[in-house]
Amino acid sequence: MRMKKRILHILTFALSLLFLVSLSIFAPLTASAQNRSVNLLKNEPFNKVQALAKKDNKLIFLDFGSPRCSPCLYMKNEIFTIDSVADFVNKHFVSADYTEGPEKKRLAAIYDVYTEPVFILIDSDGNLMHRSEGRSTAGEMLERFRQAMDKDNNLVALNAKYAGGERDVDFLLYYINTLHIAGLREKKQEVLTNIFNNNFDLNSLYSEEYWKIYSKYDESAVSRQTIFVMDNMDKFIKEYGSIEVLAKIERLYGGNARGYIFGRKAPSEDPDYFIILKQAQKSNHPNASKWLAYLVPAGYKFSDWPQMAKEIENALAFNILKDREREMYKKMMSEQLAWYCNDINALPYSIKWIDAMLEYTADTDIIESIKGTRESVVKKIEELSKK
Repeated sequence: MRMKKRILHILTFALSLLFLVSLSIFAPLTASAQNRSVNLLKNEPFNKVQALAKKDNKLIFLDFGSPRCSPCLYMKNEIFTIDSVADFVNKHFVSADYTEGPEKKRLAAIYDVYTEPVFILIDSDGNLMHRSEGRSTAGEMLERFRQAMDKDNNLVALNAKYAGGERDVDFLLYYINTLHIAGLREKKQEVLTNIFNNNFDLNSLYSEEYWKIYSKYDESAVSRQTIFVMDNMDKFIKEYGSIEVLAKIERLYGGNARGYIFGRKAPSEDPDYFIILKQAQKSNHPNASKWLAYLVPAGYKFSDWPQMAKEIENALAFNILKDREREMYKKMMSEQLAWYCNDINALPYSIKWIDAMLEYTADTDIIESIKGTRESVVKKIEELSKK
């Protein structure tokens, strides 16, 4: 019995030792597993990049960004340093990074690059195959590189199919998604307009295929389909759920409502403003009152500043906006008067809202900002009083 126990102890010790040894062997490999990156040439002349691609029989990947662009840096530091991405790109592409200089400007003009980051995928002759914009995951980026290499389904191929009359719903969804990723907004809108033309049966939005196209890609708050969805919101909620439907309408109407309060142009000069206002006034969306807190005052911007201030007061009195949103609303509205208003009857409202904020705001950055706004308003009132 003692002999058996001794043998068991020896075996246990040996196995433990073997396990520790295996850890010491493989731990360094694990720690250094993610140590490769996409080989990016830096601002090199395109003819050099092209020559390398032809020599190695590879395609070309052009990365347009800048040293101060956060999404650009994220892609370079977090995505292009993942082994699976680096290995795939380096195997099939000669890659070049353009962050500055005349060659960046020249190539950006050729490939219609107007934002950052933009990723252009071309053949060795410089012919466009595919493109994408913005941040993505490693999986998404690999999918886009593979699509670029697919001669039947890359951007150029899809453009040709669409031009040739292809209108299958699955194809349209895939095509619009490709245009969306590519950042080709005008082309995407053209395709959407062709799909949702005046002959389109709006009841088709109850079918999942067309709903997917509308909900993901239609960015118009006044399109026929958006008005139809708003007028039949309860039916769409039953079909697709409240979270998806309400979120879609909020993206369109919440964004527009806040957007109208900014800028040097009177919202009342935009025909879409009145459509959006009317829809918000009759909508049963839970955030409709919040939209109106912005939309109603915006209607008087530049035309009747005192009335705009009174409408803001009404929104505050009804306590439509809560907590942090209410605080930022006061800040935003006080700034609008400070920046654009020269009506001595309206400007005191800006001071009133700022003074109310100073009583309870703890955020030092906001305090500093609104104090500066208050000083500018006081100075403006003094100057107007002298006239």
